[in-house]
Amino acid sequence: MIVKTESNKGSVSMHLKKTINKSTNRIYLSIVHGYRDENGKVRSKTVKPIGFVDDLQKQYADPVSHFTAIAKSMNEARINAKSTTITLDMNEQIQPGSIRKNYGSVIYSKIYHELELDRFLNNARRHEKHQFNTESMMRLLVYSRLL
Repeated sequence: MIVKTESNKGSVSMHLKKTINKSTNRIYLSIVHGYRDENGKVRSKTVKPIGFVDDLQKQYADPVSHFTAIAKSMNEARINAKSTTITLDMNEQIQPGSIRKNYGSVIYSKIYHELELDRFLNNARRHEKHQFNTESMMRLLVYSRLL
């Protein structure tokens, strides 16, 4: 089984930014990456400064379309770099004694301990003569039911 994941998180893509210099009335080109910060505000980061359009017309017939295509290809490369392919062998068995970590119940564990269910069950167990840990069993039952 092959699982392919892509993490884009709704980010704004790379694009060509055209800035007009008001004193010289020239257009400056740069490739920028737009994104949202932790507060949700739109920000942009200059990835590659290019130069003024009139200077670039000496090298390129249409510098705006040329660098727009480059920005598009850089954006596609950025998205493909975030893509991950995982290959799983469904017939493979877990070896005894191997270390496994299960983070699926972390949220439930936080709630379980905030409600102090572990403390209540451990205190109740002190008055009984059980050979097993009732709190541990209850925790496993609650997590498996929730999952």
